[in-house]
Amino acid sequence: MKPLSLLRLTCLTSLASLRWFKHLSMFSLVAWLSACAGVGVRADAAHNQARAHTELAARYYQVGQVAVAVQEAQIAVASDANYVPAQTLLALIYAELRQNKLADAHFERALSLSAAQGVSNTDLRNSYAWYLCQSNRAEQGLQELSAVLNDPLYGSLDKALVNASVCAARANKFDMATSYINAALDMRPNFPVAVLYRAHIELSTNRLKQARADSQLAQKLLGDTPEVLWLMTRLERTSISGVSNASERLLKNFPTSVEASWLRAQQWQWF
Repeated sequence: MKPLSLLRLTCLTSLASLRWFKHLSMFSLVAWLSACAGVGVRADAAHNQARAHTELAARYYQVGQVAVAVQEAQIAVASDANYVPAQTLLALIYAELRQNKLADAHFERALSLSAAQGVSNTDLRNSYAWYLCQSNRAEQGLQELSAVLNDPLYGSLDKALVNASVCAARANKFDMATSYINAALDMRPNFPVAVLYRAHIELSTNRLKQARADSQLAQKLLGDTPEVLWLMTRLERTSISGVSNASERLLKNFPTSVEASWLRAQQWQWF
């Protein structure tokens, strides 16, 4: 997202270290907000209060105090309803909590505000598109991603291509998904998340040899994360996986992960 300056551009929409959105950016929320301190088009008391409470919200979120984080972000919005970072943070938190009506409202508000303030909202739209894809609205997510991918100035095109690939796969458009993921890897070879999702797509389209090779590379690049263990669990169900106990490790080490919930529900198609 690009505001009136390069710094404020980074400030408004780099809120991507929340769990559900973590593969898009590894930026620390606290580092993000520290960089944003003192940046903005206004310097009045309401704006400053909103900024301070948004920073507090991010810090509480980072240490797992989600309820307090929501309260602080709500105070920020009450102080200045036009403060885009507070609206965005609430959108992302509610998305992770799967409170979709609230997430929808705050995403839409953040997008509307950024447009009204003359701010490029491509990064925010990328976040919104990924959220839509994660909440069973793949076709709508692909529409949003079309605008993202057509922005020639967007600096995270590789991540948007991965999002588009996963979104297309969830819409059962596997040729489109393959095209997007290959484009991401052409742009950024051995991009870990792209390798991971290419393996999922290969598995879903019965390209099992390629899926196994990419799963091994993903494990090398990422380690035994919930995402990698879920990929390995899906591969366990094939005769050529060569993998053992991935499902047990997933349930033991990451019992509250969304991947563990997919395993317990036997939602083998999800990724």
